[in-house]
Amino acid sequence: MGGEVKAFYLTLGQYDLVLVVDMPNNDKLAGFGLKLGSLGNVRSTTLKTFSEDDYRRIIAGLS
Repeated sequence: MGGEVKAFYLTLGQYDLVLVVDMPNNDKLAGFGLKLGSLGNVRSTTLKTFSEDDYRRIIAGLS
């Protein structure tokens, strides 16, 4: 799908694992999530992240 797995972590608590992926765009990310979910037995939470440069640019635009 044109993306890359950046990191994979097994976790304790509410979630069993965290998968960090870099996808070319949100459509590809949505397709990846839907394909993964279609395998069954998978529930996911998707988070959009922002780099430090991104959030500094966003904050600068507030004034």
